[in-house]
Amino acid sequence: MEKLPAVVQKAVQTQGIDLENVNFLLPTQTFGQIIGNYDKVVIEVVRVDPDEDAFEITKDKFSPGKRPLMAIANALGIVWDPKTTGVVESTDRKSRAKATGAMRKPNGEWVVISDEKTVDLDVIEEEQQTSYEEKADRGNFDEIVQWKTSKNGKNYPVFADWKSDAEKQHGINKAVKKAVLQYRKFKDERAMTGAKERVIRAFVALKNTYSRKELSQPFAFPRVIPDTEKMLSHPEVRQAAIQKMTGAVTSIFGPSPSGSTQELPPEESPKYELIENGKNGAHEDGGKEEKAPPWNPAEQEETDEDRASGELKEMLKFQHLPADAKSMIADELAKEKPDLTTMNALIDRVNDWLEKYEDWKSKKGGEVSERTG
Repeated sequence: MEKLPAVVQKAVQTQGIDLENVNFLLPTQTFGQIIGNYDKVVIEVVRVDPDEDAFEITKDKFSPGKRPLMAIANALGIVWDPKTTGVVESTDRKSRAKATGAMRKPNGEWVVISDEKTVDLDVIEEEQQTSYEEKADRGNFDEIVQWKTSKNGKNYPVFADWKSDAEKQHGINKAVKKAVLQYRKFKDERAMTGAKERVIRAFVALKNTYSRKELSQPFAFPRVIPDTEKMLSHPEVRQAAIQKMTGAVTSIFGPSPSGSTQELPPEESPKYELIENGKNGAHEDGGKEEKAPPWNPAEQEETDEDRASGELKEMLKFQHLPADAKSMIADELAKEKPDLTTMNALIDRVNDWLEKYEDWKSKKGGEVSERTG
């Protein structure tokens, strides 16, 4: 506790956070050493269920999945640059996505991190082929004869013998095809999610794996928010405080295209330049690259309601989604203020349906059209 910055200690004490019973992580080593006059630090808590929200990597080693990582992004106040966050390459066999996120430190500085994720079906197919070949050496993995218990108390299956080498090869090919189909259907989405997850992990230096005991404790993160109570209590400085906040945001990428955000003086505005693949603002053919309008994180910050409604709008594009499900989604989105709890419930129901649909389609041999509306 004594090693934490004073503003973080104050937030921990105010909210009654027991640091012995949480996984407490600082986004950066200098987080909270300097804080703006009209800001304050609060502690956000994210709970992870190992059985629902994580993937088991090895015995008692779990990696947090999409839901808790996206919850961590919201807890940290990470905002995504719409110009450099998206799928940058998509073919029948490969998808590559890039994500650029920004997180505000207590001193007003914005930390920007960018990363990519590639989903290559050729590589995935090779990995699945090797995995199922090794599994097939232990027997017919589609036919479990009995379950046994090892010396350490872990249950494991005993498979039936293959009737022939031809049956074994057919079983391997069928299993590999089914596994690859799951990646092929949502390869763009997997790439995009993977890119964002890499950025989130980089912001808070999350470990690759956690034990079940570690995940039984919630994650806690400090976050900077405007101290609106202090701002409103001093009307004479209210406008100056607002300008300070928007000016600090603008200092990353300059003013918005509309010019609605005040820009800091040049001496206070750090310059950020995106340099990729050894190039700096120019195309390989020597032509000058046209610069995109600057990104203003303050204008792009996504609320939980925005995220949920956006996800539901994407789900409406699935051609095979039942009409009653589409109707329920459309009715909720048509409301002047859609309810977050209802939207999250609809998202969970649609995701459950999609998993069952994918299983059914795989059993049908994949002949169902994969096009979306």
